[in-house]
Amino acid sequence: MKVISILNQKGGCSKTTTAVNLSYALAKNNYPTLVIDFDPQAHTTFCLGISSNKGICEVMENFLAQKSIPWQECIVKREENLFVLPASIGLTSMEHKLAEREDKLFILYKILNSSTLAYQYCIVDCPPNLGLLSLNALIGGNFLIIPFTVCDLSLQGITILNQIIEMMKKNLPIHQDIFYLLTQYNKRFHHSNQFLERARNSLKDRLLKTIIRTNVALKEASSLGKSIFEHKPRSRGACDYQNLAQEIINLTQEVEWANFFFKGNNFKEVYVVGDFTKWQKEEKFRMKKIDWETWSISVPLKKGKYCYKFFADQTWLKDPFNVHEEDDSFGGKNSVLVIK
Repeated sequence: MKVISILNQKGGCSKTTTAVNLSYALAKNNYPTLVIDFDPQAHTTFCLGISSNKGICEVMENFLAQKSIPWQECIVKREENLFVLPASIGLTSMEHKLAEREDKLFILYKILNSSTLAYQYCIVDCPPNLGLLSLNALIGGNFLIIPFTVCDLSLQGITILNQIIEMMKKNLPIHQDIFYLLTQYNKRFHHSNQFLERARNSLKDRLLKTIIRTNVALKEASSLGKSIFEHKPRSRGACDYQNLAQEIINLTQEVEWANFFFKGNNFKEVYVVGDFTKWQKEEKFRMKKIDWETWSISVPLKKGKYCYKFFADQTWLKDPFNVHEEDDSFGGKNSVLVIK
């Protein structure tokens, strides 16, 4: 499952509009998609016309209490291939509960990687801040989309956000591909065209080719609890979000994210080493500790078969969580991973 977090600490940049319509477009293209509304304001839940007493808050409550997660009660089927984990005001108190835990930044990551959810995409709509919920989505995602508007302050905010992410990368397992999405663009204004050129020069190939143009139908759809494809399927908004979905499909289908876990509280450093590292220990494949005994890393891999081991304090170990293995040339065993 490819997890795409939609994040910006600034409000009013079309985060929720993008979460709603990108997820609907992916589902419309026959990709089973789960939307997680991770914002206590529950805007995505409202914009999809959903009313439910259970959702992501209950999922997290059960996970923290080490209880089984009632997925069927919490996930709402919105359309064919489109499923939603609604938000509620209870997410506000969740920040306080997470703050007390050592693994407070990894709860969503653990939930998504410990489940057997059969979706191809998961879209996470984040709050307009960089609190614990947003940081959970940042670490839990494989891809990050940062929407921004035609505004120099918005571009400045991206610079600050990038600096924060780079600082976090030094100590946390953050390996996402980051993309930027320009929204609320009106080509009739000279200022908009000048701004677009500055954004292209600043963000380079990380700026998505798709641009979301201003379209009143997008706001109308949100107020009606509908996607743009249900409200006005022939509008500019529908065209733009269909193009965005296709661009995201093209960008994300090239690789799958393999999640590796290792248990051990007596080691100083752990690396995952294998075919994809040419059996060399590399710093970018160094695993990060996400609680007192669990190490983890997410690695983007192309389709194929890979052999690997863990290298923990000069000791080679096979993956205890992977039953697939084959003989190595030294009389031992390699763990085997197949990316389809």
